[in-house]
Amino acid sequence: MIGAVAIIEVMRMFGIFLVIPVFTLYGNEFTSSSLLIGIALGAYGLTMALFQAPFGIISDRFGRKNVIMLGMIPYIVGNLIAWHPFTIYGLIIGRLVAGAGAITSSGMAMVQESVPPERRNIAMALLGIPIGFAFMAGIILGPIISNYLGTDSLFLLSAILGALSLLPFSRIRYKRPTYTKEERKKAGKIETKAFFVGGVGFLISLYMMVFFFYLPVYGTKAFGVNGYEFLLLLPVIIGGIVAVAASGFADRNHSTLFSVLSLVIMLAAVPFMFLFPTSTGSKELFTIGTVIFFAGYSIYEIVFTPLLSKMSRKDSYGANIGIYNTMQFFGQFVGGIAGGVLVTLKLDQAAVFRTTVFLTILVIISLVLLYIPTKFREIKRQPATA
Repeated sequence: MIGAVAIIEVMRMFGIFLVIPVFTLYGNEFTSSSLLIGIALGAYGLTMALFQAPFGIISDRFGRKNVIMLGMIPYIVGNLIAWHPFTIYGLIIGRLVAGAGAITSSGMAMVQESVPPERRNIAMALLGIPIGFAFMAGIILGPIISNYLGTDSLFLLSAILGALSLLPFSRIRYKRPTYTKEERKKAGKIETKAFFVGGVGFLISLYMMVFFFYLPVYGTKAFGVNGYEFLLLLPVIIGGIVAVAASGFADRNHSTLFSVLSLVIMLAAVPFMFLFPTSTGSKELFTIGTVIFFAGYSIYEIVFTPLLSKMSRKDSYGANIGIYNTMQFFGQFVGGIAGGVLVTLKLDQAAVFRTTVFLTILVIISLVLLYIPTKFREIKRQPATA
């Protein structure tokens, strides 16, 4: 079960991150407006946000498999539109359509309900390891493939990989929930705590998208157009190792501790990635910052979903993870726009300073939002039904 979900998520993640490192440059082929480029970058997250919770609730009531397979169709179609968008508005439409394939909450819920509670952080790590490699491979190969075949080819490749991922997933055996009529009505209950955790997801996703708007602008300036594709190799590898190591400790009833730790680490990364490299001219400081960022972000990706599952009833994983993912993806949409407004394509000192201040405040607010439902203490697991 975990393997089948991993394959479909790996293919999607690889396709998404093939494009992300060069997206700002691709958008610049259609417009010189950093705002429209930012909207196109974040558009995927907008429709992902809108469809995530409804798909999660439907999967709670009628089963995960069909919802996941259905959600891959707009992902494939949207990437085909973005392959030859002709204008920046066509690119925005393609990204909006692709984002409507909101299967993340259903896939994560399928994984969470297929393993014992005490092994869920490890399960997320096992899911996260191949996804992390797909992320890393996409980051590295995207610029390389773009140089040889053109950036538009990345969207075609993403569509093909999405279609191929359906083949192994369609063969898994999945038993639909066997609820009574009354139980089915109660399934999909959304906990209040999920909104606070979702608020963290919104802010951290916003942070992440601002970084990826900034990356190609800074990277091509500091390392050259054909030299920055290996910029994130070391940080992503170290981040993955740290996350896998942390998942074992988090499974020993330390999910809240590592959730807090992930945010603190990402807070420390902000000046190293934005302020210090541009003020000193040191590319090494940027590399240090990205190592810190990916260590924190990788831990965040692994521990927050199991933390949320502790707050949720078993028959409501999809709904609560759906709310969390909705807010995450909405953060991606806002983050794309914020990157265009804050960073801009010029990357002057004023832009970098305001970005540093803005992101620092965001992570501090994230820590406050996490404190409200957890008090920075471990969460007792909710009963299966209520």
